[in-house]
Amino acid sequence: MSMSKKNDPKFQMAYSRAMLRSSFVSLFWGIISERKKQGGFTFQEFAKKVGSTKHEVSRWFNGDPNWTLNTVASIAHALDVELRIEAVDRSNRVFKPSGLSVSSTSATTEAKHAVPPVKFTRVLNGSESKPLTSSAAA
Repeated sequence: MSMSKKNDPKFQMAYSRAMLRSSFVSLFWGIISERKKQGGFTFQEFAKKVGSTKHEVSRWFNGDPNWTLNTVASIAHALDVELRIEAVDRSNRVFKPSGLSVSSTSATTEAKHAVPPVKFTRVLNGSESKPLTSSAAA
């Protein structure tokens, strides 16, 4: 009996990882696009804040980057946004760093619309115990 590709655990894991990477790229690109519309945003300045080059930043958004958590945190910091962590299981229970959250209609709706299995929303900067500062929600 052959197993279909979508039922293969290795395929499912690779798909979940790709969806998570894609979600981060889309999230950050959406913020960058909005900042460019407002004016004053340059990739050169952004790259400097991230500790990278303009060329490397351009490749991130034209490919499939495999960012480390440190890179994700650096990008969020450079964009001055706070990321929050939230996970929704198959029973639509919402988990946050503080534990199980009270279920809400929006969480149930998001889970039903094929949201990636893990939604990152808070990343601590290095070993500091405080979250990155924010002027806008992620």
